[in-house]
Amino acid sequence: MATVTKTSTTSINATAEAVWEELDSHFLDISKWAGGVKSSVINPATPMGLNGSTHGGRICDVDGIGTTDERITNFDADTRTLTYTVRAEGLPFFVEGLQNTWTVRPDGPDRSAVDVEIVGTTKGIVGKLATFPFGRMLGKGAAGLPADLKNHLEHQNKT
Repeated sequence: MATVTKTSTTSINATAEAVWEELDSHFLDISKWAGGVKSSVINPATPMGLNGSTHGGRICDVDGIGTTDERITNFDADTRTLTYTVRAEGLPFFVEGLQNTWTVRPDGPDRSAVDVEIVGTTKGIVGKLATFPFGRMLGKGAAGLPADLKNHLEHQNKT
């Protein structure tokens, strides 16, 4: 087994509270702002939130990997940290699991910093050999998801 971790930090011209609300209260609405996510609905296997989260998970239809089963595994409103696992039949066979962690922190009066960490676990010899291209894929997600969120929230603030 091999583990690949990719991180990014994105500055957003919105308060930490506004960013956190989008990630928590509007967790099911990721298809409104994340590129490649065609639809997102409540995950019936996790209808209740965890540790005060608004939702427990979601099911998404994502370009290139199909239907995902996403489940919140850690939620801390005080530190504005949200972690969820991602499973999908369309992921490469050597992917054992994926986990995304988002942390939002103030970075000025009307600005926030969003840290994203994506951890992928691979299995087998192919998984070990594929860590470099798999890492590149995760790196694109670690940068692309918060960039999409930034575009969404900053556009909202202008209207």
